[in-house]
Amino acid sequence: MSLVKIPKKSVEYFKKHQDEIFESGNLAEGPWNKKLSEKILEFSGSKKAVPVNSNGSGLVAILLIFKTYFNRKDIMIQSNTMYGVKTIVGTAGFNLVNYIDCQIDTLMPNFENVKNAIENYKGNKKQLVVMLSDIGGIINPDIEKISKFLKSNDILLLEDAAHSFGSTLNGKFAGTFGDAGVYSYYSTKAIFAGEGGVAVTNNEEIGNLLQDFIAYDRFKQKMPIGCNIRLSEIQALMIYSVVDNYKEIISNKTEIAGNFMDVCKKNEINFISQNENENIGNYYKFTIISPEDEVVKKYPKIKTTTSKVYDYALGNNKDIPSKHLCLPIWYGLDRSIINNVLKELER
Repeated sequence: MSLVKIPKKSVEYFKKHQDEIFESGNLAEGPWNKKLSEKILEFSGSKKAVPVNSNGSGLVAILLIFKTYFNRKDIMIQSNTMYGVKTIVGTAGFNLVNYIDCQIDTLMPNFENVKNAIENYKGNKKQLVVMLSDIGGIINPDIEKISKFLKSNDILLLEDAAHSFGSTLNGKFAGTFGDAGVYSYYSTKAIFAGEGGVAVTNNEEIGNLLQDFIAYDRFKQKMPIGCNIRLSEIQALMIYSVVDNYKEIISNKTEIAGNFMDVCKKNEINFISQNENENIGNYYKFTIISPEDEVVKKYPKIKTTTSKVYDYALGNNKDIPSKHLCLPIWYGLDRSIINNVLKELER
């Protein structure tokens, strides 16, 4: 956590406006939640954006809405994702019916992986949800094709965009390819503000239900579900301050990644590109892969690393953890660390 550095402009903006919150006495459900929502709508192009106190709480709320109002009960998630995703679907009361296989070149499922999983599903497709997680900072390259396929089969798609805020595919913002998506601003994420998230959707019914959910539907008093997952005004301001400078953060990390890419290409080291085929990532991670061998055997002299995307697998892809490693890459990374990485890559 000590490595998290917030842009100076973000810190100054936060300090400039924090007293407004204390002076107003409005610590929750106030103007900064609204401003954050409007800011995310501006970036994402979504019809609805609802601030929540974490990515996980937003995902649970949306799943409960899918279950209660869209008659969904079964779910598939990808093999390479956080264990918390598995607990989230259990908390929402879904039946986890399958793990979708992933590919080493993206650490995500491709279209055929999703298609095969759906074809092997024996239940009613109108009761199914697929939750896909963007991994490492890029959007799933096949997400448009996957989304179209799922929609044609009456299957709902929930996009876990915890890793990918600010990333685009064919000019379209992360989190906007399915029926709903949720961002994360947790301290370790690419765009970071300590905690909190925002759920986005182009389905106004889902957006309205989510807005009522976080207020226990205490005004309309019609929903049988609801929970306090609202975001405080202080945290909304914090997220707004950082999100307002998200392009600066991504630009800094992209510059660092450029150093790594040059040496990797020179030395024929495989890595996951985040800037090709109209897929522009945020470099949440810089991931080196070894499709054939264990990565530590393939590149034994690379010692300056950070945590892997995941060091475990939930489904069939047990080899993915051993076939990738991640180089340090965060906003404001010290030049000495960058130089150490470059020396090890050269070896």
